[in-house]
Amino acid sequence: MEYFVNIIGNVLEALYRTCGASLVIAVLFMCVYLRVRKHGVGPVVQGWIREFRTDSLFRRQFFLTFYVCMMLFRTLFCRPIWGNPLENVLGIWGFHEPDGSIYTENIENLILFVPFVLLYFWMREEKEHNKKKPLQAALMRSVSVSFGFSLLIELCQLFLKIGTFQLTDLFFNTLGGLLGGLVYWGFDRSRKRAEEYVRRIGGWDTEVWEAPEGNWTALAGQAETAAAAAPNEAAPAGQAESRMPEEDEAQASSEATAPSDSGENAALTSEQENAITTLIREAGQKLRQASPAEDTIHQKEGPANFVTDFDTEIQKFLISGLKKILPEAEFFGEEDTEENKGASASGEYTFYIDPIDGTTNFMFRYNHSCVSVGLARREQMIAGFVYNPYVDEMFTAVRGKGSFLNGRKLEIRNRSVTEGIAAFGCARYNDENVGVLFDTVRELFDRSLSIRSGGSAALDLCRIAGGSNVIYLETKLQPYDYAAASVIIEEAGGVITQIDGTPVTLHEPCSILAGTELGCSETREIFLRKSGLGGEGSADGQKE
Repeated sequence: MEYFVNIIGNVLEALYRTCGASLVIAVLFMCVYLRVRKHGVGPVVQGWIREFRTDSLFRRQFFLTFYVCMMLFRTLFCRPIWGNPLENVLGIWGFHEPDGSIYTENIENLILFVPFVLLYFWMREEKEHNKKKPLQAALMRSVSVSFGFSLLIELCQLFLKIGTFQLTDLFFNTLGGLLGGLVYWGFDRSRKRAEEYVRRIGGWDTEVWEAPEGNWTALAGQAETAAAAAPNEAAPAGQAESRMPEEDEAQASSEATAPSDSGENAALTSEQENAITTLIREAGQKLRQASPAEDTIHQKEGPANFVTDFDTEIQKFLISGLKKILPEAEFFGEEDTEENKGASASGEYTFYIDPIDGTTNFMFRYNHSCVSVGLARREQMIAGFVYNPYVDEMFTAVRGKGSFLNGRKLEIRNRSVTEGIAAFGCARYNDENVGVLFDTVRELFDRSLSIRSGGSAALDLCRIAGGSNVIYLETKLQPYDYAAASVIIEEAGGVITQIDGTPVTLHEPCSILAGTELGCSETREIFLRKSGLGGEGSADGQKE
């Protein structure tokens, strides 16, 4: 009978000791099984690998989960059961047990919680920005996280009778988390100070940064090549040919036969164009991987007008990279950052930057936002780049070379509003003539195949070049909203003007009407009629 009781007891104990871990593993396995049964093994595995390769947040969450599981197996899942969890509440505070043997569990717990907090902060960095917080705030956050997780483990041991509840575990676990927070906060600042010191001692006028993905080494090589070629391109027209490399003579000859606007203003080399495209793709990956949170969103002037920390970060990133490619350029960006001259930018070259066009979409994870960069020379737009990282669509155009979408040449067919989609935009902080706008949209709804408002003016404008939209209408936009797209539309064969037909401006906001020649003519007539300027005045306005 004694043998039988021992056998039954050992079997039940073996089953119970693994019950918690088995339950967790079984639930996770069945979640995976349900997904595999619905989609198949291949798509699930491929989807996991794709997320792990492309989504930095997914990778961080995976590594944190993996480490937490290892900690739980050590602290909770593999402990003796049915003991008295309160038999040693105070624990052992020294380095020796009562019998004189060495006791190291406290130091082990401390060491285990250092990487736990490091991984937690790393995973939450895009939302909490612990690197940028004051030391006291970062340390308080690390204490709260490590103490909370440690307390959860101890309470499970207490109420489930798995192991023992000990105050020493709480103390040393929390102390380890505190050290982890200090390391995380201090390492980034020490690295930046070391970089600044090295740059100052070496005399290098560079800014060290790290792209989230992609090969910056290749981009740097392109940027250096482009920067070396830039002085020749910026030379007076009479000296340009003598300073141009021999291999570009054929291109210079072809540009000399082009219209004067194209020949005079097409000042981007292929190296510069490729470097800008690569840089914008890098910025797009920053946008795609960003996770907006409440503490990263800030109110700007006007109702429902927002800016996020990611807008500012991406604009700084673009300005830093573009200065390497075209050092003499000035910048007109949406956000208030260093070296952004805004509407007062008046250099021979000016970049128009909207780091996140469609900020409200971005805030609500609508996945319909883009990075928009346009380049003007002597008050004339000569290049445009618009990138939607969520679907990997890169619209590009250089004056005189055509418009392209991911390398495919774009050409607009002159269609009527009745033959396609009419798009429009509006914003509460730009409500000028909004009543007339909606009256116009109501009539466009009756005439067109459908209407759209995507929340990103740059993307909706580029969809004209791509053939998706026939027209795009908005009563007030800033130059950085439409500068890049204007080149893309015109090089594809479309038109872009203000609603009354006058040219768009590059230093102040204006209305926008873009699309096919026929579609713009029809939409202009509707808008002017709805605003009370139809009839004779409307016709004259169109002729002008």
